[in-house]
Amino acid sequence: MPARRPIEERVHDYFEVYQPFPEEKVRVQAARCMDCGIPFCHTGCPVTNIIPDWNDLVYRDHWKEAIRVLHSTNNFPEFTGRICPAPCEAACVLGINEPPVTIKLIEKRLSTGPGSKVGSSPNCLKRARAKESPSWARGQPDLRLPSN
Repeated sequence: MPARRPIEERVHDYFEVYQPFPEEKVRVQAARCMDCGIPFCHTGCPVTNIIPDWNDLVYRDHWKEAIRVLHSTNNFPEFTGRICPAPCEAACVLGINEPPVTIKLIEKRLSTGPGSKVGSSPNCLKRARAKESPSWARGQPDLRLPSN
């Protein structure tokens, strides 16, 4: 876990509480997730994030794909990575014998680190713009006559 910034500094600003966590340590935490036999973390997650999938991608240094997987279930990881109480970490199987994987930290790093701007628009907008959507959802007028 990253160290907290000194209180004397924090009372004068609104910056992050924790000091930056090196990318290599984030990848080590993601690798620890791969030691799990049967993951229960995603069942503990209120937004049902596919945690093992994006942790595996972070471990393999595929940050852009990892943020896409995270956005498939969570449109706002930049918020949840900061304010979520992380029940997924309480559900982490590794937490039985050792400290759980720092899932919240990895999610926050994904939303602010390498590749975070890739595919960062909410998925609901992408679905609304899909060709299958009605014309009004694509910004085109619906010129069909009302059916009787």
